[in-house]
Amino acid sequence: MLDLLAGADLSSLTADQQVTAFIMARKIKAFADHVQLSILHDFEDTTEMAMAAHEPEQSVVRQKQRSLVLDRLPRLCEQLRRGELDLRQVEAVDERVVNLPSPAMITQVEDALVEAAPRLTRSQLARRATKAVAEVDPTGYDQRRLKAIRERRVEFTPLPDGMAQLRITLTALDARAAYDLLTQDGRAQVKDDCTTDQKRADAFLDRFLGYGVDRKVKVHVTIPMETLMGLTEDPGLLDGYGHIAADAARELAGQGPWQGLLLDEYRHAESLGTDTYRPPTAVKEFSALNGGGVCSAPGCIRPIGEFDHTVPWPQGKTNATQLKGYCTHHHHVKHGKSGDYVVTLDPDATLHWVTPLGRHYTTQPHQY
Repeated sequence: MLDLLAGADLSSLTADQQVTAFIMARKIKAFADHVQLSILHDFEDTTEMAMAAHEPEQSVVRQKQRSLVLDRLPRLCEQLRRGELDLRQVEAVDERVVNLPSPAMITQVEDALVEAAPRLTRSQLARRATKAVAEVDPTGYDQRRLKAIRERRVEFTPLPDGMAQLRITLTALDARAAYDLLTQDGRAQVKDDCTTDQKRADAFLDRFLGYGVDRKVKVHVTIPMETLMGLTEDPGLLDGYGHIAADAARELAGQGPWQGLLLDEYRHAESLGTDTYRPPTAVKEFSALNGGGVCSAPGCIRPIGEFDHTVPWPQGKTNATQLKGYCTHHHHVKHGKSGDYVVTLDPDATLHWVTPLGRHYTTQPHQY
């Protein structure tokens, strides 16, 4: 593949060939990352390697420590070698399993991920890994959560052009609530050319300096009834984040209203519908639950911003199976003037996207 790319005139490729070449380059990079990990795994003289690579030795030491992932997650690393995963995906899983108390538990997590991993984005894979870790070691997961709370902090990083970054590490629940609050503040601002991100940043500064407006935000957590009753320690699902420890989900459940959710045999949200074109709040909320709270476009993990009938109404019914949630960008892509993105729905609620280049991708309802 490297020889093929090295000899190609990239500027002369068709759009379809460019997509193929891009994927080939990613596979080559993944293979090269695997080679580096393999070498560092067995190479002891980090001083020698650091000098050769013109890197600080501590950086090479950290890379050597990360190479232990080859022992912890051998099958995912084999997928890295084949270019089916990239290094960031493998590291996302490794970060979540590294503190598990036994190799057998790590193997159980890998068992749960290895088949689906090549089809998932980094964020999707990280969320599934978080869930698998919580299921394999529920007690330890909550202990690590409590320990991690002590790592909350604020970090200041200088940036170019007179800017700086203020990064805050909080519990997932607190961070989600703060983010949603800033989003509400941003939407309440006067309409202008500022982006949503810019408005959130302005809202943060207003609140921090004491100019904020009091608002209420909803934080949605889905928790199995057995966990709520203390019969199991299965994790809860925090919208916009992923799975959280059972104790944290139970604690939050005690602070707010509950809403029942019935699942089918595939652990998908059962349908709820109406005969009108505009979906009522209950149907929109149910559709969001059906999609796990994120955009239904392949690979997208943005929160749902808009809803759309997959089959135009009235032929397409207004229910949670047929009504899909999208981020604003993918909603506009679906209804682009060219109409080159074709979206169809199977009876089992599998969503099919066919791109202008004829490439086919699918998404399915969220599995709770």
